[in-house]
Amino acid sequence: TFYALPDFSAYLRESVAKTSVELANFLLRKALVVTVPGSAFGMEGYLRLSYAGDLKGITEGIERMKWALDPNAPNEIYIGDRKLVRDWL
Repeated sequence: TFYALPDFSAYLRESVAKTSVELANFLLRKALVVTVPGSAFGMEGYLRLSYAGDLKGITEGIERMKWALDPNAPNEIYIGDRKLVRDWL
């Protein structure tokens, strides 16, 4: 498996999450994207992302994370026929 550990510390704020553990849980609950908190590797503020899947799956996961974290993103997103609505930010 291949991993990246990008810096998400800019997204650690009161309204979403204060730690990488909280951010990973937020992304799982809200965007249905699994990440591993960087704190598990001594890298608070980072998230470990796997990029061993296919390009479509990787792109979709990144788009969902952007939707969850970008305050200018649309209020709704569909994952298959499941509609997710933002109730944060």
